Amino acid sequence: MTSEEIGEKRLAEVNPPLEDQSRRLWDLVAGFETGQIFLAAFELGVFNLLKEPKTSEKISEELNTHPTVTEKLLDVLVSIGTLDRIDGLYLTAPNMAPFLIEGEPYFARYLKFSLESREKLINLKAALKEGPAIEGEKHEHHYDRESIDWIARGTMLGRLQSTLKLIRDLPEFKSARKLIDLGGGHGLFGIGFAQENPHLEVVIFDQPGVAEIASDYIERYGVGERVKAMSGDYTKDDLGSGYDIAFEACSFGGNAEQAKLFYENVARSLKDGGLFISQTFTIDDDRRSPLRNLVWDLKEEISNDGHMHLKTNSEIFRALGEAGLEGEKVIDMSSDLSMPMRLVIARKRG
Repeated sequence: MTSEEIGEKRLAEVNPPLEDQSRRLWDLVAGFETGQIFLAAFELGVFNLLKEPKTSEKISEELNTHPTVTEKLLDVLVSIGTLDRIDGLYLTAPNMAPFLIEGEPYFARYLKFSLESREKLINLKAALKEGPAIEGEKHEHHYDRESIDWIARGTMLGRLQSTLKLIRDLPEFKSARKLIDLGGGHGLFGIGFAQENPHLEVVIFDQPGVAEIASDYIERYGVGERVKAMSGDYTKDDLGSGYDIAFEACSFGGNAEQAKLFYENVARSLKDGGLFISQTFTIDDDRRSPLRNLVWDLKEEISNDGHMHLKTNSEIFRALGEAGLEGEKVIDMSSDLSMPMRLVIARKRG
């Protein structure tokens, strides 16, 4: 519409020349801003200090921060739902307290990784100019009983239940007699599989020290007759053979060479036609989603740490195929979980 045509109309009746994208752009910026405010509060220990109700003045005094700025930060935290404010007293929101107060059973330890990755994204412009870090970051995971118990509690918040329900409906699961849970940790997936199929024998396979913890969970749930724990390195050690299903849930994060060894070992353990089911993070082939996985992929490229080694669905299928496992389908679990996970299902050729 030309300016002359607009001039002939009442302004109240003029149709906008295009859809306004301002709200979307403001939301993108606001996401960064509120994220920074939240992480600053987390880093300072605000939520720990507000286990009990306190005034903003008291919090400012305990943190040694500016009183007015502190009060305004607390108000933002109330607005985003991480704090409550009652009669002028601030308190970590009861529904958030189990995740935000250190020492609580469900404390969100993973937020500490967000503190680390924050610096990567703040310096993104430099990384785009200079390229990835020359020295990659090293990630070593040490699993003791405390960490395994914490992982188990988090798994029980919905991921375990959703996974068991999806897999129990597979025809191959209903007829399965042998299953191995690779990197099974606490063993709750394997235990759940045994509960869903009374004819199933299950092996929980994990590194030495962790398998012993799984044995305690097996005993706790009273499934010791059909569920056993084994220890070793699942990329190279003998896993046994004749399994109808091999299952792995977010335990493998190796590079391409390690993935080849792992998939080949899985294939050796399966009977012909057996299923390999991997719960993992992937990227759609058109590289448009999931957004969080695309962001993770970018951060890994910046830091050169190769922690997750994210692949597209087709890339995973290709790697599986080279090991004798035919990729069949990918089931998106994002709608049921807090993280964009998928179940990748492949079958051993035979």
